[in-house]
Amino acid sequence: GAEITDIGIASTPTLAHSARRYDMGIMVTASHNPARYNGIKLFNPDGSGFSIKQSEEIERNMEGKVAPWDKIKEVRSHRMAISEHVNSILKAVPMPEKDIKVVVDCCNGSTGMITPYLLEEMGCNVVALNAQPDGRFPAHEPEPVEENLNQLKNAVKASNADIGIAHDCDGDRIVIVDKKGELIPNDKMLAVLAKYTNERGKIAVPVNTSLSLNSYLPNAEIFRTRVGDIFISEKLKEIEGDFGGEPSGTYVFPSFSYCPDGIYAAAKIVTMWGEFDIEKEIESIPRYHMIRSSILSTKEKIADGMEKVEEELNTFEYDKISRVDGIRVDMEDAWVLVRPSGTEPKIRVTVEAKKEEDAKNLHDDVIKLIKKGIK
Repeated sequence: GAEITDIGIASTPTLAHSARRYDMGIMVTASHNPARYNGIKLFNPDGSGFSIKQSEEIERNMEGKVAPWDKIKEVRSHRMAISEHVNSILKAVPMPEKDIKVVVDCCNGSTGMITPYLLEEMGCNVVALNAQPDGRFPAHEPEPVEENLNQLKNAVKASNADIGIAHDCDGDRIVIVDKKGELIPNDKMLAVLAKYTNERGKIAVPVNTSLSLNSYLPNAEIFRTRVGDIFISEKLKEIEGDFGGEPSGTYVFPSFSYCPDGIYAAAKIVTMWGEFDIEKEIESIPRYHMIRSSILSTKEKIADGMEKVEEELNTFEYDKISRVDGIRVDMEDAWVLVRPSGTEPKIRVTVEAKKEEDAKNLHDDVIKLIKKGIK
């Protein structure tokens, strides 16, 4: 019996932007997952994803009554959502101060219908790759990670572009390639965006975020949450925060929306590129050595293994232990996070240290503990 408005093919941030005029938004997408997957994302009017509590309530009501046939309302069509999203961004983000050439890899997703157009409206010279929506993702897998960026890297170098941008297929993620065709680490891009937004502000990041953020922004208040954009948004609302983000390339700008918005972030980054030397700024960020890996297992073994791993990690010489998401052990100039994946039967491991050798040794030790625990 609900009143439905169909906005057509659009990015997730566009859907979240439109939802502010409704009671909720529903997005059909598997985001960065391979073509064989599909899913549904639910949004509140402020752009934040549904909380676990809200999702559980829906699950409890799945077997409830449906509306009788004569109470089912018509589906309305609205095809201005993309232009409305673009106009809102143009009002919120200043134009770049110089001409910028940008290559955008839209990953055959819905961002092909908005990001190139937005950046052209901002005065950029835009080269668009894979801008035709195609759910088979013929160019490459839809996750914007190093192994899927070769086409973008080559295009940036071949066209002498200033910057390369890659989205996942629904546009809540963004990663950046510099003019040399090299990927800028997401942790460092997160740090620069945080500084540009408010270097003395309140920032929400997940527990797997680099310590370089703390070193780079000593005057900021940094809050660590569970991994996942809904937890970032929840924390930002709780603390009335200025900026949030994840090392996966999702960034939340509360002054605009509580939805991770890779489209808005693209505009913000292009403007930054016109104001100062971002590549030089990136070099000023304190260097840490990080290793991320995962171990595939079964849910049953993972549950038992996590208990055993936690017992072993408790024996480490540590400064602090956090159980916000899995277990994170902070030591002098190093830390390790071990947590079960929220979407796959894997245990994810993140290790970081000041020295590369220390990071490798710590990672090897923890991997041995996990393999022993899940036997």
